[in-house]
Amino acid sequence: MRGVHHNSSDFSDTVRRFLRHHYVERQIYLRSRGQVQFISLSPFTQAVFLAIGLVFFGWIAFSSVNVVFKQQIIASKDQRYVKMQGAYEERLAHLQSSYDELNGQLVISQERFLASTREIEEKHRQLTALMGQRRSAGNVLDHMRQRYAATMRDANTDTHGNTILMSVDQDSEGVNIAQTTTRPQRSTDSGTYVIDGQESGGIDIAGLAGDTGQIGTASLIDTKLTNLDRAQQSLINTIDETTDRRIRELTSIIDMTKVADVRTLVRGSKDGARGSKAGNKKSSGDENAEGGPFLGLADSEALAGAANESAFAKQISRVSQNINTMGELETTIAKMPLAEPLISYHQTSGFGPRRDPFNGRMAFHAGEDMATAYGTKVYATTPGTVVFADWRGAYGRMIEVDIGNGFRTRYGHLSAINVKVGQKVAFRDVIGRVGSSGRSSGPHLHYEVWFDGIVRDPTKFIEAGHYVFSKR
Repeated sequence: MRGVHHNSSDFSDTVRRFLRHHYVERQIYLRSRGQVQFISLSPFTQAVFLAIGLVFFGWIAFSSVNVVFKQQIIASKDQRYVKMQGAYEERLAHLQSSYDELNGQLVISQERFLASTREIEEKHRQLTALMGQRRSAGNVLDHMRQRYAATMRDANTDTHGNTILMSVDQDSEGVNIAQTTTRPQRSTDSGTYVIDGQESGGIDIAGLAGDTGQIGTASLIDTKLTNLDRAQQSLINTIDETTDRRIRELTSIIDMTKVADVRTLVRGSKDGARGSKAGNKKSSGDENAEGGPFLGLADSEALAGAANESAFAKQISRVSQNINTMGELETTIAKMPLAEPLISYHQTSGFGPRRDPFNGRMAFHAGEDMATAYGTKVYATTPGTVVFADWRGAYGRMIEVDIGNGFRTRYGHLSAINVKVGQKVAFRDVIGRVGSSGRSSGPHLHYEVWFDGIVRDPTKFIEAGHYVFSKR
């Protein structure tokens, strides 16, 4: 403390000495009315006045400078404000541009999403129509297979079901069997087509849009749409390959009978179907009258929705035409006597030259002899109309059925006849019983197939039928 007090005292003394040296006491004399007065100014008072003067002159100097440069300062501030405002407006414009761009992308994404879903829905509708068309085309043979299986069960035969053998094996290379000596290969048919683990009828287009909140990003939506589009394309490719292969197999089955050109048979079957429909319409009046222009599934513009077809629409059109061809081939096959008239038998005499069992001389045998137990049921090998049901010479008791499309079948040496002339018989109806009537050496069925007035080898028809019906 002593040191601090001593230092303060020294400083005060120094200031006093400085003031006494530079500011000596001065007196100001004033004369007024003959009197003289004076004012004494101590050094301290002079220092105070000096300080006040310096402050006053400093303020005057500052004010002068401020007045002189005020306009420049204001202009500088205005310029800074304008720059700040410009930068702010530029930022706002940039943000608005970004917002507009984002909004535009959103609108484009929305439109693309809607367009994609509409396209997928249209493709799905076309695929569904194809599936329906395929099911309709195969109804005739499906019904025949069911009837065939039912007769096998009724006969207590060791049967585990029946299978159509013209289906396409997915692992098959699809060789054109119609152009080879090999017969149609056995294959499986699932009857359904799958997209991403779902059957063709199970595509949830509405659910796709509902998933957007869960997916959260447009890229994932695009990925899902792309995957679904690929799945649909894969499905139509599979159907395309399947229909091509089935057409080859069906054609090969018909070719195995060696009765006529496939196109001739198909054309005859179509003409017969048209004649039947015309007769039905005439007899039924106007109960189910319908009309309008035909716009089939194969119509390109109807499928694509525009004159400019997409590749998918063209493929759909092609597959639709293939399915129509398949339907025509299957209908033709359904009108051919491919099934066996007996459940169980053994062949005792085939078609063609043979040694006659009664006189031992060579003769032509016009059918196939199928030996089995007396009284065994005889089944109609196709739907048709009975045109003969009586005794006919060497045939004994015989039934002749007009199938249509140029085909007739004969069943001879029967012990009983269960039908009459003019009666319509369905596929696998029991029409008679095996016997040994007429020129016969024992109980058996003499079975003949006629086409266009010429007797044909029934073995070829039955052999081809093995690729339509299978006993397992």
